[in-house]
Amino acid sequence: MDYLSKLNTRQREAVTSTEGRIRVVAGAGTGKTKALTCRYAYLVNEIGIDPANILCLTFTNKAAAEMRQRISAMVIITTLYARLMVFASSFCAARFTV
Repeated sequence: MDYLSKLNTRQREAVTSTEGRIRVVAGAGTGKTKALTCRYAYLVNEIGIDPANILCLTFTNKAAAEMRQRISAMVIITTLYARLMVFASSFCAARFTV
């Protein structure tokens, strides 16, 4: 869980929230991708969620590629099955500002 120590309080709250969906809203360079990739790793490594049951949405192909690269370095499974998609709308219930 070393990745949690590198997060600020709001990021850690978004990462460790396990009930329902989350939406991270913040400006450029504030750690949104970091928070989302850490959340993915937390859910898989610590909570035991099957990666096939996780959907990560982002707005750009660049962010999706970055998320895929970071997740594959953090997740402890032999086969990484990550659904990372570029999406132009949000439909998440909880909102965390990072």
